Amino acid sequence: MTLYITGEALIDFVPRANENGETAFIPKPGGSPYNVALAAARTGCETYFLGNFSYDFFGDHLLNHLQSNNINCSLIERSDLPTTLAFVSYEDGEPRYAFFNKNSTNKNLNPVLDKDMITPGSFLHVGSISLIEPPASDRILNLASKLADKVVITIDPNVRANLIDDREKWLREINHLFGLAGIIKLSNKDLEFIAPDLAPEEFANDLLDQGDRMIIITAGEMGCNLFTRNNHISQHVPKVKVKDTVGAGDTLMGTIHSWLINKGISTKDMIQNLDKDQLCEMLEFCTIAAAINCTRSGCNPPYPEEIDSFPR
Repeated sequence: MTLYITGEALIDFVPRANENGETAFIPKPGGSPYNVALAAARTGCETYFLGNFSYDFFGDHLLNHLQSNNINCSLIERSDLPTTLAFVSYEDGEPRYAFFNKNSTNKNLNPVLDKDMITPGSFLHVGSISLIEPPASDRILNLASKLADKVVITIDPNVRANLIDDREKWLREINHLFGLAGIIKLSNKDLEFIAPDLAPEEFANDLLDQGDRMIIITAGEMGCNLFTRNNHISQHVPKVKVKDTVGAGDTLMGTIHSWLINKGISTKDMIQNLDKDQLCEMLEFCTIAAAINCTRSGCNPPYPEEIDSFPR
């Protein structure tokens, strides 16, 4: 069983005060799907990344970081286009992003994954800003549609409203992906943009009426809610000293994949049939991983031994 991930890889510039009290920005590898790959691989999941990386030194850094984390990079293309850059600031403890993404590698992503390459019981995770504009958005949608009968599709839209010019078109495409997906993860902020008139449970029930799937809706330090046809579980987040929250949701998503794959759970039916105790075990593992990530700068997911030794 294998996790294939496609979407953006970029450089996050994370703010830090220097010795003079001025704000400096420290470059960190990032991008929601990229972070999901790190979290999954570090917790024991065989992971492939399908990306488009620049030949610039940022692209080299992104590639080297994946390779050093045992992520298979054989499906990554290289190009002369620039790497996407994202500058991070904080407002009321929540990260805000300014993206520099014009004619970038991510906008021109063309993921290729043939059915005969896929091992049985595999997952395809898609996200996030690469789902906003063509040609990348069209190509990812086509790939997910082509492979939906072969793999479990998972999605985190990780909404960046300031980048979305045509909300209705974006919603049509996201809702199509939701219809294909076996696992959907989004934040309460994402939900406010996607379905502002629906409470989390109403939104989840609407999706469950369309078919079996797992929906996770996160709410920062307030924890998360998980919905399947048979269960609704609320999970708190462990209290930690937060350095920043970059990549917290991605760490949660990555460790959901690794927990499922490491348990041999590899189909929509198997996911749907998880009982309450199993789902609680999974959420405890994944929220601890996300909490540990928040004690570090940028997205820096933990390893299994760190999660296992975390005080319960």
